[in-house]
Amino acid sequence: MWRLKRFLAEREALIGIVIFGVLVMVADILSDLEWHGFAAFLRIVGIAALVALAVLDWIFRFRKVSIVVPLVFTTERDRQSARRLFESFIQSSRLSVKPIEQLTKLLSNDLLIRLDHDPRSFPDAENPKHWEKAWRELLWEWEEEVDRRLKRELPAGETFCYHIYPHLWMPLAFAMGASVDLRRPIVLYHRQQGKFSRVMELTNPRILFEEPDSSIAPPEKVPQDFETLPKKEKLILHLGITRHDFPEFVAHPDHANAANAALVYRKALEPNENWLGYVQWLYREAKPLLGRYREIDICLACPSAIAFALGMAFSRTPKVTVCDYQNSKYVPVFSLSEIEKRLPFD
Repeated sequence: MWRLKRFLAEREALIGIVIFGVLVMVADILSDLEWHGFAAFLRIVGIAALVALAVLDWIFRFRKVSIVVPLVFTTERDRQSARRLFESFIQSSRLSVKPIEQLTKLLSNDLLIRLDHDPRSFPDAENPKHWEKAWRELLWEWEEEVDRRLKRELPAGETFCYHIYPHLWMPLAFAMGASVDLRRPIVLYHRQQGKFSRVMELTNPRILFEEPDSSIAPPEKVPQDFETLPKKEKLILHLGITRHDFPEFVAHPDHANAANAALVYRKALEPNENWLGYVQWLYREAKPLLGRYREIDICLACPSAIAFALGMAFSRTPKVTVCDYQNSKYVPVFSLSEIEKRLPFD
């Protein structure tokens, strides 16, 4: 289909000349030779070709289908293991890189973004500089080596949608979601027991701010009434979808000097359900708190796909710093103010 679309786009004028020029001239010659039957047949072929061209043009222009761009972020250090992960994602999710390779110079290896600078591999893993460097590395690969090339090399009028498996630590998944903001259509995947599941469709990213589905209940609040939270400069907000003991307010080193709140679903999500409503509820319930505090630390306990989507939702909140859970403590590692210095994907 993509080959046909590109062929028509590049050779539409030539096809028109063949239909209106060559076939008409040949039909006229046959009429002059008194082969009227053959001449009539050629004219019918020309009319049929013209109708087919018009129908295909309408389909391609008014029923646009975005090109699927599979993309995997991974902390896997071994290149072969990372490659197997990508191939498993492609096969299990029934995706294909062929349209991308046919329409651009991108190869499947370009769609596997492996993190070389893993912040957790350093003795001082709590150092925000390591996390910032990791974020910049991932962002460069995505924005410069994939996104800009797609925008530059795809035929005019083509659109694309990223199908992403974020195999990343939660703070980095959150940071990458915040980086892309609402600027690209995205579908998110989760892996469980070796199988990849499509868990969130954000082809219209603004759906994150719409009313949650009524089948999903709001999260539990801790405390039950956020109006009772103390007036402090800083809020430590725990967001979780987990069966583990959560929240752990005392695990944050600054908990005694800040207001502490949590929104939590005490469950494990099923990979065959739509996870969008959980993100919508978490953001909706957290939103009233965003303007009440000068600083906000977010502590996460959830699948990486949820962290990525939450990053998209909180993206334009530079006062937010996301934390990593290390040695039974929450450590602030990445501030969204870094993203505001130069908005990616503009």
